[in-house]
Amino acid sequence: MTAARSAPLGRGTGFERGVLTLVGVLALLAGIGGLAVGSGALGVFRSQRPVLDPMFAQWAQATPLVWLPVAIVGGLVLLVLGGWWVRRALRPEARPDVRLGNGEGGELTITAGALTEAVRRDAQEVTGVTKTRVRTVGSPRDPGLRLSLSLEEGTDVRQVWAELDDRVLSRARRALGREALRTSIRLHLDRAPGRRVR
Repeated sequence: MTAARSAPLGRGTGFERGVLTLVGVLALLAGIGGLAVGSGALGVFRSQRPVLDPMFAQWAQATPLVWLPVAIVGGLVLLVLGGWWVRRALRPEARPDVRLGNGEGGELTITAGALTEAVRRDAQEVTGVTKTRVRTVGSPRDPGLRLSLSLEEGTDVRQVWAELDDRVLSRARRALGREALRTSIRLHLDRAPGRRVR
């Protein structure tokens, strides 16, 4: 068997998690600060003051040509960043074709559909496998496979694992001319049909 990688195979969510964690921490600190000021824990005078400082309010009313453009530009920047983030989060995961290199007639490429169908047919022949789903992930230069297999009840999982590596994945690696092919495998055990009691 090839060495397993600890990193998950697929689109990373580290950026989204990091931004959401930062926003959540800032919101939590702001809420705790507002609660502390409003409850009078930092002094009765501070709890009775308005949220917007009167001196800042007077300055804003006196100089609208200074802060208004800054506020508009800041709002537009936040709108663009929010739209970019939503688009990035909602875009479908890529199913890349696999580039094999350059041949005499140009660049050699195996389409994602052809590769997944070949691997799916091979995986379907593994003992105990009833249903298979395969898709390519990653990038054309660094492709990977994600397999989801349904197994009959009572199937020997070790035998399935050995057959997958010996027959299915080794064949895919040879076809792609690679010593290693990142692969994520999910095994699902089918439930036995329930028996009716009379």
